[in-house]
Amino acid sequence: MKAISIASLVVAGLVQAGPVYQLHEWGTFTTVSGSDGVLLSGLQREEETLPSFVHSHLGFENGQAQDPDELNRIYQEHGTLGFSPPQSKGLGDRPVAGVTVKMETPVIYFHSNETSPFNVTVKVGFNGGTISQWYPRRSSGEILPEPPRAADPVNHPTPIEAWTMDFSKGWHGSIEWKADVLPPDETRAQILFKPGDNVGWLRARQPVTNAVRTVSGETEGYLFYRGVGNFIPGLKTTVNADETLHLENQTGGRIPYLVVVERANGILRWSEHTSGLDANGTLTFPESSLHAAPQGFCEALYRSVTTGLASCGLSEAEARAMAETWWNSYFEATGLRVFWVLPRETTDKLLPLEVSPAPSEITRVLVGRSEVFRPRMESEWLAASRKTGEEAYVWQMIQADRFGLAIGKRIGGLQAK
Repeated sequence: MKAISIASLVVAGLVQAGPVYQLHEWGTFTTVSGSDGVLLSGLQREEETLPSFVHSHLGFENGQAQDPDELNRIYQEHGTLGFSPPQSKGLGDRPVAGVTVKMETPVIYFHSNETSPFNVTVKVGFNGGTISQWYPRRSSGEILPEPPRAADPVNHPTPIEAWTMDFSKGWHGSIEWKADVLPPDETRAQILFKPGDNVGWLRARQPVTNAVRTVSGETEGYLFYRGVGNFIPGLKTTVNADETLHLENQTGGRIPYLVVVERANGILRWSEHTSGLDANGTLTFPESSLHAAPQGFCEALYRSVTTGLASCGLSEAEARAMAETWWNSYFEATGLRVFWVLPRETTDKLLPLEVSPAPSEITRVLVGRSEVFRPRMESEWLAASRKTGEEAYVWQMIQADRFGLAIGKRIGGLQAK
């Protein structure tokens, strides 16, 4: 009997092909640098709480309840409740050090017209940090280190410092999901609403994508993860004495899109660079090159940003979801910042992605948010740090800012000069 080749079976349509779908991902990460271009640590503070149903490592909760069974185990083995000192009321966060990058809200979407659910396995690595929060429930992933069990936890509990994760020493995080991608009809029938949904979570949810459902039954319109770490993204930002912003692309690849935005004294100014920035290329932005926008919502900036993101491969709906999710934090907050899209090869190196079965197309748009301190701002902070008595509260308020730890690092360095 003549053997039939696999190729001929495929041609004859007798071998069923795998599911046909596309995977789209967008996400952001934040860095802070002084006017000298040096990245600053202290970015572990969260800007916005996550919904209560999001999962996290113990000690990395942000609006979520801590696992009582894990807390009890830690108390029995280490003599402390979580990461708080003995007898302390309440529970503290796990101590960290060397956090120069805050990875925020990568979401993974699926686009498919398959009429039946199909299973996918998605693995994401993080070269330089931990994937600290996620949803839906993961199937596997990194396990955070834990200090040795205390010999006498009652009288000599494990010191809090022993729990510190120092990301300057390197870390490689990971996460894996096994999930069913639901067909369009079943997706539309799902109730994705969850008590505790916040505005950002809702804005990321898109009706044109396929819902995903894990073995645990958790269903959502996307896969979500977040993290903190320490690595050099590749866009160097400096501001010289005349307040001119200088950009240098050290990523090794081409940055396809970037926009400079500054809000000061209630005024929004910005400048877009749609032609991208080649590897090793440089750009300068004098203050005069940033054009003031009318008061209120800046529709021109919104349309420019969403168009720029769509030009990198996102759908229009995804680009709008990304801009709207972070609008208040990125475009309404005081400060000078650069938004730039990482070269795809840089994204794949930082966040290696494995998907099975393989999609027909993968689009990944990771946006860097580079916060930059101006020299005159640093001078004002330095002066505030030297105030005493009743005026000392100004510096205390500055240090309480979302980037207060990084500001403190920069001013501490200037004070030492």
